[in-house]
Amino acid sequence: RSTELIALPGDYSGSMSTVGPGARRGAARLVLIRHGEAEAGGVQRMSGWTDLPLSGRGRRQAHLLAARLASEGRSFDAIYASPLQRAAETARVLGGFTARPVRYVQTLKEICCGDLDGLAIREARSRYPCAWRANLRQDDEEFRWPGGESYREFRDRCLQATEQIAQRERGRVVAIVTHAGVISQVFGALRGLSSAQWEPYRPGNASLSEIDWRGPSRRIVCFDDSSHLQPRAQRFASGA
Repeated sequence: RSTELIALPGDYSGSMSTVGPGARRGAARLVLIRHGEAEAGGVQRMSGWTDLPLSGRGRRQAHLLAARLASEGRSFDAIYASPLQRAAETARVLGGFTARPVRYVQTLKEICCGDLDGLAIREARSRYPCAWRANLRQDDEEFRWPGGESYREFRDRCLQATEQIAQRERGRVVAIVTHAGVISQVFGALRGLSSAQWEPYRPGNASLSEIDWRGPSRRIVCFDDSSHLQPRAQRFASGA
């Protein structure tokens, strides 16, 4: 099936109330999906823009998600994704299920970790101890890893991409296959958190988080739903 790399038009002011003409005609149902587990060689990494493929487990997670959607009779009018392999592979599994092309958007990529991108976590902590401690404090929106982008810049990018997709797809159900950082920034903004607070809304791999997005009105439907990844016996016991 065809794929498409697109640039979304328009500017974003950073205001959560900024809308374009006609934005109130219908809410877009945005289904934000974190990619499946990435292949990192058994080492926790500062993945950022490092282009890692899905692991075997990650591919299974993507297929379990697609199977859940099929069993529920759900489909998407459009699929957008980060072009990084781990998100792109997850999106292609969903695209095969829905028979929709995947539209790749550069602004849906994870935060750029600059000089630390690709480093093992243990190496990053050892080589950049001051930056590591500053990041864990989660109190500085201007924090950036050396050579990377700040959390303020990252949030602006994430909101710009999400707003533009919502306006382009008004009244439709849209999958956005992206990264934990992107989803964390979108939900953090909706909940009024600082862009430096990356942890409270960090979703798990291959999870669903949904928002009804109509101009300045945004309604959270669910966050970090990964019930499809539970063992069958556990799903049965929980009524899922």
